[in-house]
Amino acid sequence: MTHKTFEDAEEIKICQGDIDYQGIVKHINDGVLIIREGKIVFANNAFYEMSQRGPEEVIGSDFSEYVFAADWDRVKKYCRDRLFTENLSDTIEFRMPQRDGVAIIEMKVSVVECGGAPAILGALTDITERRKTRLELQRIKERLESIIQSMTEVVVSLSPRDFSILAINPAAEALYGIPVRDFVSGEHHILEFVHSSDVDRVNRFFRNLPEAEFDELQYRIISRNRQVKWVVDEGHVVYSDKGTIRRIDHVIRDITDEKKAIDALRLSEEKYRDFFESTTDMAFTITPEGDFIEINEAGLKLLGLENMEEAYETNIKNFYVDVSEREELVREIYGKGHVEGHQVKFKNKAGDIIEVAVTARAKIDESGRHIYHEGIVHNVTKALEDQRNRVLRNAAGGMCHHLNTHLMQLYGSNDALREEIESLDVLIERLAEGENPQMVVRLMKGIMKDIHRYSKGIDGAYKKISEVTTAFNKAFRYKEETYLTSTILDIFKAYGYEEDGSK
Repeated sequence: MTHKTFEDAEEIKICQGDIDYQGIVKHINDGVLIIREGKIVFANNAFYEMSQRGPEEVIGSDFSEYVFAADWDRVKKYCRDRLFTENLSDTIEFRMPQRDGVAIIEMKVSVVECGGAPAILGALTDITERRKTRLELQRIKERLESIIQSMTEVVVSLSPRDFSILAINPAAEALYGIPVRDFVSGEHHILEFVHSSDVDRVNRFFRNLPEAEFDELQYRIISRNRQVKWVVDEGHVVYSDKGTIRRIDHVIRDITDEKKAIDALRLSEEKYRDFFESTTDMAFTITPEGDFIEINEAGLKLLGLENMEEAYETNIKNFYVDVSEREELVREIYGKGHVEGHQVKFKNKAGDIIEVAVTARAKIDESGRHIYHEGIVHNVTKALEDQRNRVLRNAAGGMCHHLNTHLMQLYGSNDALREEIESLDVLIERLAEGENPQMVVRLMKGIMKDIHRYSKGIDGAYKKISEVTTAFNKAFRYKEETYLTSTILDIFKAYGYEEDGSK
């Protein structure tokens, strides 16, 4: 290679022989330059494009202008050492300032002779996008590793040849009670912890997975502390670029609590179903609009329906004596979420009125939409009738006691009047026989005074009796009926009254 001045740098021959490679170098995609004594004495078109400068700006300029300031000391030292040191790496990376940012450059370096002095021949490749991709892939890999490391599920990779463990995350220690290093070293294997009753199923699952490519299985394990746990194992095959099986990955999740909850729910549903079918009360599930979703046999009987098909064709509104009672009930159910013992009046298919107590709870989805309400309807007609009868009997008993008090007063006053009248009769006879008139009249006045007093007591008793009977009639909406005395006595005898045989 010969060189005279910077001006005729274009005449540099990039080879020792007679072949001139200058045209080839000009048109290759990588940037090519020659650096002598820190200055650029040759560059190709690709470098001009890379540096975003023209030939007049590049040729003769300091190479340092194309290196990010923070990287220059490192690059300068490398170029100096590369000229005089053997076995030094022939590649260096640095950042190059550009108008729209910074490019990452990889420069492959060779030492050449230029103008009788050693020089740096650099082939530059813009690896910005490649590096961004690599960094992004690295970040994704680190994120994935972080996610896998923090997962509560066990993630384990197995060799397709012998199912030996290639990698396993820390969650294995919590599930099996064994340090991760013991799995990685081969001291322990996840198959060692499979419950004896499930070993055959699990071995078959592992053997068939390469052919199935993806499958899952629920089985039991026994951890180091002898605790039995349920797990769900999802296995899938990972292929290489050549289509061969690279590894088999398993994600193993502890479902012990979940399975207990499901078993408890199933048991609860069985108990509910048994109650639903065996209770003598009407059990139901109804939409907010009143359509039947479910109703038991006792409910069909209460409403007078033949079967479920007939229930599906009707609406609960048809069985309310007053539909406004249902509107109030539904507002309370979905407003409070439940009701207990809410009393309404039903009428069955035959038109018979039934008094019932409704206990129900609302089912509302996450968006607040009313889905349905369910509960029981208890027939309280007889209970309310019995209660009313008890109230009536108690009231009648109290009234009788009150009446008896005043009747006894009447009875006593009547006896006293009869005695006073008899005394008057005697005095009248004495007067007729000529006895002292003044004395007889004085005695008669005393008797009349007593008669007036007894008469006033009788009037008071009658008034009290009248007040009690009037209040009783108003309280119980008494409608006058023409009962015979014997009929009334028969009614009282039914409740334990015994007639006095001496009267």
